[in-house]
Amino acid sequence: MSLTDENKAFIREMIGSKRRLEDYPDRFDDNLIMHEPASLPFGGTYRGLGEFQKFYPAVRAFYDFDRFELLGVYGDGDIVFATIRAGLVGSAGTIHLAEQFLFAGSKLVEVRLHICDDGAAAKRLRR
Repeated sequence: MSLTDENKAFIREMIGSKRRLEDYPDRFDDNLIMHEPASLPFGGTYRGLGEFQKFYPAVRAFYDFDRFELLGVYGDGDIVFATIRAGLVGSAGTIHLAEQFLFAGSKLVEVRLHICDDGAAAKRLRR
């Protein structure tokens, strides 16, 4: 199995099982950078596990994880993408996400979330 395939399997398992980074301490770099879109209530750039742990409660309050569905995992070289349909707390609606993971070997070094919906969906997020 190639390193790309191993990293894809890791992302598939982590997201598919709805687990957190802390569950995999050997799979992420201490200086991990996470980028969340400004249109989200927790939008911004975060560095390291400590900052992740500070904003993660807002993530749990935003997404309805009972309606969080991994649609696919794709990879090429050091980059892995996961596509997701996510329910929103307090809403029947869902949004589509693409989460981009950059690896250095088997260590996750950067995560960038992309919202893949129309303008109306993005406006609903800002309320």
